[in-house]
Amino acid sequence: MIAFIRGTLTDIDGNVIIVDNNGIGYGVNSSMNTIGSLPAIGSEIKLNTKLIPKEDSLTLYGFYDKEELKMFELLLSVSGIGPKGALAILSSMTVSDIRFAVAGGDSKAFAKVPGVGKKTAERAIIDLKDKVDIVDAFEGKLSAGQAKIATTSTVKEEVLEALVALGYSPSNAARALDKMTITDSTTTEQLLSDTLKQMSFI
Repeated sequence: MIAFIRGTLTDIDGNVIIVDNNGIGYGVNSSMNTIGSLPAIGSEIKLNTKLIPKEDSLTLYGFYDKEELKMFELLLSVSGIGPKGALAILSSMTVSDIRFAVAGGDSKAFAKVPGVGKKTAERAIIDLKDKVDIVDAFEGKLSAGQAKIATTSTVKEEVLEALVALGYSPSNAARALDKMTITDSTTTEQLLSDTLKQMSFI
């Protein structure tokens, strides 16, 4: 197991990052999201990695963010998605985008990725729905990972929009929200989580 690699960024060849570690150049396959976040050539970098063995090769995959690596591994658990397909998805969608698509049952978001067909996209939703945290999905979409304190009306509006996006009717979502206790310090993420529990969604 190679959990991570740290070294000097020496080159980028397509979707392969070349890292010099103690005089040995490692080729690390990665997503366009990670590659787009890399510093200048010559900088020191650390990539969280996964080594995938095949009959005739050992291929190293690496990502800046541990969450992206975890999502890569989750995508590999989907029937019909291999390392190449998982990288294509992570190159077209962020981790937050994937979580949000799974939470909302949006197979079309996956189908837009080059090389991912309709059946594979639908399978991704089915296979990942019990593995992706729905609250994490909306935390990423609504606040980019940071709890946001807003006015009571704004918080309710954002949560109502999120519930409707999940497929709840506006009337049912509004009734559930009316039962919730909201203070000036209530965050969007907190209210969303509490409301979903109230509606027996999670």
